[in-house]
Amino acid sequence: MNWFQPKSALFWTYCLIAFLGLAGLVLQLAPVAALTWRNILAGLPFTLATLLVFGWLVLHLDRLRARRRIRTPLVMGFLWGALAGPGIAMFANDHNMRIIQNLAGDAFAIDWQAPISAAIVEEAVKGIGVFAVAWLARPMVNRPIHGLLLGGCTGLGFQVVENITYSANAGLLSAQDNPATAILVGIVRLLTGITSHWMLTALAGIGIVLAVARSDWSAGRRAQVFVMFYLLGAALHFGWDAPSPANIPVGSIIARTVLYILIFAIVYTWVVHTERQWFRAVVNWAVTRGIAPAGELSTLISQRSRRRARQADRLSGQHNRRQQIQRQRLLLDWVQETGAGSGIRIPA
Repeated sequence: MNWFQPKSALFWTYCLIAFLGLAGLVLQLAPVAALTWRNILAGLPFTLATLLVFGWLVLHLDRLRARRRIRTPLVMGFLWGALAGPGIAMFANDHNMRIIQNLAGDAFAIDWQAPISAAIVEEAVKGIGVFAVAWLARPMVNRPIHGLLLGGCTGLGFQVVENITYSANAGLLSAQDNPATAILVGIVRLLTGITSHWMLTALAGIGIVLAVARSDWSAGRRAQVFVMFYLLGAALHFGWDAPSPANIPVGSIIARTVLYILIFAIVYTWVVHTERQWFRAVVNWAVTRGIAPAGELSTLISQRSRRRARQADRLSGQHNRRQQIQRQRLLLDWVQETGAGSGIRIPA
């Protein structure tokens, strides 16, 4: 995919909104950052750690290297999350929370205005970005794993920049402008980042990509899949921001973390299953046409089968481990490229 699409109105809309979102973020954050820039610097190592740790995690979830063909969409998703998302969300959240406060009263708003607004605004902003990139990248982005990766990268961009805003605002909580507050916030954000925006938008992204790409499905089925996955991400966002019981705040966070990881693991298991179905179909398609022999390609389907193949190769003295891994990666990339041209889809 060529990222520059000058003939596409959607592409220019993407660029304009990203620019306006960045401008809005700077305008809203600049007065605070001027006072608490030391706190931003103190929290920066934890922000960088968030990028590296969860960036690695998102890409590591891609067991069959589907990311190789969609690197440009993944970068565009990350940039949308980082540039467009936080600035728009800060502005919209402020207004939404005032509306909730005026409608429901102060007592209700103290506990519930943040989770209600965040689940609506932030998931919508990120979801629009996933939709725009998925539409621009048709038909390259068309499988559940693509939605998970695109959503994960988009959410991660939002998560990283949001961490910077938390570090900036942490300085306002300290009368002595002590960077220790920002460091504490950075540590907490890093530790709880496993259930943050990357996960929420990864779940929503599955539904968005399938709704955009599966033109062979009925409109009703596409809408059903979109609603199911999108609302799952939004519901988890609401549940995470909802107030914890006063007597067990830490225990509530741990329980929610375990629950969210379990839910994500269930969805991810299904995503991996569909990707392996597609991979096997591509291998069979290539073998029946004489494009490639079946033996070696069939060993690529899982990490375990790839390890066994490498062990068998080493016993026969054919290759060293580094050469084996490199060859397996090349074959995985070949299957991804071949599969993209074959027109094979996961079973409906």
